[in-house]
Parts: sequence; structure tokens; C-alpha cells
Amino acid sequence: MKIIVNLEGTDNYQEFDINENLSILDLKANISTVFDFSWNEMELLLNDRPLENYLILGKIDINDNVIILRRTKSNLAASRNVLGNSISQSTSSQRRSNNSLGQVFTDYMNNSRSGNNNINNTRNNNIYNPFAALMTSFRSNAKEQFIKKRVKEIHDRFLTSPDDLNTLFNTNPELAEAIVSGNTAKVEGIVRKQVEEAEKKRKDEEMEYIRLMNSDPNDPQVQEKIAKIIKQKNIDENLRQAEEYMPETLFPVHMLFINLEINKKKVVALVDTGAQSTVMSQDLCQKCDLLNLCDNRYSGIAKGVGTSRIIGVVHAAQMNINNKVLMAKITVIENASIGFIFGLDNMRAHRCTIDLNQNGLVFPDIGVTAKFLSDGEIKKIKEEQDDEDEKMAIEEAKKASLDKK
Repeated sequence: MKIIVNLEGTDNYQEFDINENLSILDLKANISTVFDFSWNEMELLLNDRPLENYLILGKIDINDNVIILRRTKSNLAASRNVLGNSISQSTSSQRRSNNSLGQVFTDYMNNSRSGNNNINNTRNNNIYNPFAALMTSFRSNAKEQFIKKRVKEIHDRFLTSPDDLNTLFNTNPELAEAIVSGNTAKVEGIVRKQVEEAEKKRKDEEMEYIRLMNSDPNDPQVQEKIAKIIKQKNIDENLRQAEEYMPETLFPVHMLFINLEINKKKVVALVDTGAQSTVMSQDLCQKCDLLNLCDNRYSGIAKGVGTSRIIGVVHAAQMNINNKVLMAKITVIENASIGFIFGLDNMRAHRCTIDLNQNGLVFPDIGVTAKFLSDGEIKKIKEEQDDEDEKMAIEEAKKASLDKK
């Protein structure tokens, strides 16, 4: 059926095509997608008489009359707030109130039908709306202003952080290319699309929320779905806060690596405070000409994430860091993929400090700070390692084939 709605006191008329079997509450939800305020702030009037939320459109004698939309603070928001709080409260709180989810909603509907406007005073006074965060965000910032602000934030962030920009090329190459090329219009288009998708998702979820609220309140499945929606809204709000206040946490973080030399052989070392001992693989130990110093009396089994056989220990290996020499104890293990891990034993021995502000591992005794490798350097090293592993695999396959012949 066709319904014409006029915003009270204005020349703003909107036509809606809505199923006659739906309720006034469903009509409000449709109206909220057009007007700049939510369904829980609306009052609809027909011939100066308020239309209750539970009324079915097909049973109302609307004819060619225009429904007047008045912006107001209705009790519907408070009732939803009570419903949300009844789900999120602890079991002990529910015992004190002795009200189930279904009972709270039933009480609201009974009060609403009887014209009782004191629902605020009969239940919890705390205000809760699972959609409030996103709705407030879009209201407080005009859409265009919000988009322009977001575009500026993106440019400021990625053009001043090569590591983050490198990560963005892996996660969102289209956006990264637009930033690097200086194509502001394309960046704005990508941001606009994201904003519109988020807005549409929010409206769809709100419609689903309203539909569930009109279902049987005592149905356990309905209660479970409403609880999931509210939980997801809380998670989404938590994510929004992370995006606003801690955007760097949304990007993958690489481990901490430093460059050093052992017997003039360049080594990339993983700095790991979770490793009790400094370890290196048997293959790397051989490349660094340390295998002849490996004390096999200390062989055994290394346990951590998995297990590996301990070949022995090099009691005092010379390491060169930024042209400064220090001694380190190194445990040699059989696992070839381990590389070199600079562990807690040598960090304590040299009183090291992990300084994320200076982005390095500080050795105060020798006055050196070993800079942590950038994401780009780490990626390059991994690619080179993968190429080397592939070559070794090919050589081993060739050797195996010749042996068979």
C-alpha cells in the first residue's frame, strides 16, 4: 500500500510503498532510512491522533490521508534499552530483577497498549541502544565532511609510514596505489563506498532488530538472535574505537629482527624474549664456522613450540653488532628452519633493552643500538630465503633422481 508521510512543520513529503500486513513500527523503520533521525524518535499521527507501534497498517483507515511525522523522544527507546540491559546483565542481576527477556518485552507492550507512559520509571533507567554508536557517528559528522576527514587521515597515515604503506599494498592494493599516485578522487571513492556499505549494513541490521522485536518475545530462538545482535553491536563499537584511537593495531605486526655478524658471516637474528636460550640451527652454525666449537656434551632435546634435538653448545661465540664485538653463548639445534634466535639468556647477560620508541635493541655495555628491520626488509629476506629453499629442494630432487638411476 502507498503511504504519504509529511514531516511536521515542513514541505517535506515522502511516499512509501509498504506491505499492509506490517505494523506502524515497521513503517517507522522504513521512514528512518529517509529522514535524518531514528525510528525510536518518531511519533506518527493520523488526523491528529497518535498511531501506536503495534497497529497493523491494513487495519487502519488511512485512505488518501497524509500521516504526519513528528520528531519526539518516545518511550520505545527506553523499552529497547531495558531489553538490551536484560540480556547483558549478569545472572545475579537477573535473579534480583526476576524478569526474563520475554517478560520485559511483554510488560512494555502491555504498558504501551494501555497508554502507560511510565515505562522509564518501572524498569532500568540506563539508556542502551545497540545501534547508538554508529548512528551518533553519522549524525555528528555530515557524510561528506566525514568522508573528507577520513581521506585526510588515510593520506597522513600512509604517506608518513612506509612500513604501513607496504602492508597496505598486500591487504588493499587498490587503495595503496591510489595513495601513492596522489589520486585523491579515487581514495575518496573507495572511502565513500566503504561508508555507504557500512550505512546500508547498519540499516539492514536495524530492520532485522525491529522485526525480531515484533516476534514472540518468549520464543528462546528470538531471544538468542536479539542477544547475538546486541553482542555484535558491542563488538562493532569496540572495533570503531580501535579504528579511531589505535589504527596501528589493525595492521599485522612483524616480529623483531636485527642484523649481526658471526665470523664475518651476516646473520639475521630474531629477538625473542620468549626464548629462554639463544639458539641457532646446525646448518647456520656450520656456515659460520662454529661447528668445531660445539660442545656435544650438552646435547639433548629442546622443547618449545614442538621439539628438536640439541646438537650441543658454543660457550663463547664472538658476535659483531654495528662494529662492536660481544660474546654470546649459543645452543645449536638440529632444526634447519630455526635460523638464529637471540634469546633471553644473552639479553640478560648484556642488560639489553627493547626500545620500540627508537625501534632497536639497546646494548648499554658497548653503547650500541641494533635497529630492528623494517617490514620491507623482512619481506625481502623471506623472499630470498624462499628462493634459496626452492633451489635446495630442486637440487635434492635432482640428486635423488640420479641416485635412483
